[in-house]
Amino acid sequence: MGRRTYFGDSHEHGEDAPIRVLAYCHDGVGLGHLRRTLNICERLGQAYPASTYLVATGNPYVSLFHQNPHVDYLKLPALRKVSNEHYVPKFLNLKNGALQRCRQALLLETAKHFIPDVLLVDKAPVGVCGELVSTLKWLRRHRPDTRIVFGMRDIEDEAAATIDQWSRLHVPQMLEDYFDEVWVYGMRDVFDVASEYRLSPAIRNKLRFMGYVSRCGCSHESGAAPERRQVLVTVGGGTDGGDILEAYLSSAALRLATAGTSSVVVAGPDLPAEHAARLRRRAAELPSVTWLDFTPCLSCEIRRSALVVCMGGYNTLCEVVSAGRPALVIPRNEPRLEQTIRARLWERLGLVRVVERARLASAQFTDEIVDLLGVPAARPAATLDMHGLDRVCERFRALLNGKARRATALSVQ
Repeated sequence: MGRRTYFGDSHEHGEDAPIRVLAYCHDGVGLGHLRRTLNICERLGQAYPASTYLVATGNPYVSLFHQNPHVDYLKLPALRKVSNEHYVPKFLNLKNGALQRCRQALLLETAKHFIPDVLLVDKAPVGVCGELVSTLKWLRRHRPDTRIVFGMRDIEDEAAATIDQWSRLHVPQMLEDYFDEVWVYGMRDVFDVASEYRLSPAIRNKLRFMGYVSRCGCSHESGAAPERRQVLVTVGGGTDGGDILEAYLSSAALRLATAGTSSVVVAGPDLPAEHAARLRRRAAELPSVTWLDFTPCLSCEIRRSALVVCMGGYNTLCEVVSAGRPALVIPRNEPRLEQTIRARLWERLGLVRVVERARLASAQFTDEIVDLLGVPAARPAATLDMHGLDRVCERFRALLNGKARRATALSVQ
């Protein structure tokens, strides 16, 4: 009796074939990993209307985003990042080990019953604190046709720190043994992860540089020209962006309002409550300042603005550059240097301007904002390949075609 497959007798995975994707989304801090994962699922869902996506994440803000007909969520108990490799329960009164075992069991049981055609792992190949290892091993042993992909942003951290961390977590060996491909959401010419992180020949053979993943637009976008007198201030999830908001509201906002420029401040849902309440009151006292705790579509706000003041997070910078907006970037510099490295590289390419956090209290911060407001809106940068979502679709199709051929061969044995 032949083996049952999802692919029938076809050697090609048709656009309408039912495809199951389990997307593991790192959730220790911020919104970036979730936003990128949802953008990928949305784009793949458009290309494969019959596909279905289960996003496994502990991020407590998944319900704030626009719902996608192709996507559902496995909500893991939330974690809070204390430092690199150190996480504690965000809400539950549990010992850390108990929470990690719970998350690990949820992931494994979901894989057993959901039976994904593709497992797409974001940012952490072995999961937070290794919670994905048992799932990877089970899939390889019991569902060898499942294609397993590690999707990593362009920069993880400075080279020495990344090499050390990956070595301690046995990441290189896991990438060699359990993953079919490694998708790098960036460009080799900008940051070559293979040489920077000293990846083995076996892993290099799995690397696919996809270009930068940026949402190109949305169904609710107005298409209006940017407000020439509006500045957008955004600090991602808000966990560690309070000092930027404080500095902006203390000096820049009033000076800009006096000159006829309005401000939209997006604080992020993870800005500590007491800090948020104080800054919200401060914003209400200032003229021409709109305060938002959160917006489900940051791209719309970016396109409406003449200038963006932000941190150096992957998604925000990609969307700013795609929209052709000038940006003043104040990158995070701990516990990782990822944002600082990216911001400095992009500054050398003439795409953004950088101010160090130590300069927030100086006049330079406001002066840089005023100066950048005089810069004409640029076209989306030709310097960077911003077609990552298209390449994700191409590689996805290639993976599924290879899986279908193998499954069909097994079904006739």
